Amino acid sequence: MGRNKSMLEIGGIPIIRRIADTLDEIFAEVFVVANEKEGFERMGLAVVGDIHPGNDSLGGLHTAVVSAVGSHVFVAGCDMPLVQTALLSGLAAMVDEWDVIIPIKDDYPEPLCAFYGKECAPHIEESISAGRLKMIGFHERVRVRRVEEAAWRAWDPEGVSFLNANTPEEFEKIKVISMRGEPK
Repeated sequence: MGRNKSMLEIGGIPIIRRIADTLDEIFAEVFVVANEKEGFERMGLAVVGDIHPGNDSLGGLHTAVVSAVGSHVFVAGCDMPLVQTALLSGLAAMVDEWDVIIPIKDDYPEPLCAFYGKECAPHIEESISAGRLKMIGFHERVRVRRVEEAAWRAWDPEGVSFLNANTPEEFEKIKVISMRGEPK
């Protein structure tokens, strides 16, 4: 996109604010992992500095897992403003027995719309230390619950939770979907 996707606005509201507001409906603790804190803090968002800057999304995941107060943390991409509360609730109901609860869409895991437990932290750290930055590269060392489409579509029939703004076209699609049902 050539700019900070989290600050793109839909109806005058930055994407990151929309995500935080949705997460606030379900979770007691919501924070952003970022090194550039000022813009997020101006919006009233809690910000945690990335422990391993420069290690892509896996570094941010590690920071989220070790910084969260609870046993598990839900991680959302900063450009995914349509995450559905029903999906969050459905996935959250599974956390007691698993280290990772991850939806599978079109046969691929969605690591930036998933739950991660504290047990993941040393395995993520090991992957970062070894330079293996694949988001699911540590999964073989933890208990993973893959939530197939047949299950998660009950909570998000259109799969809009997984849409992200990687291109101007994708962002336009997200804007159209997000404005459905909202006053014009």
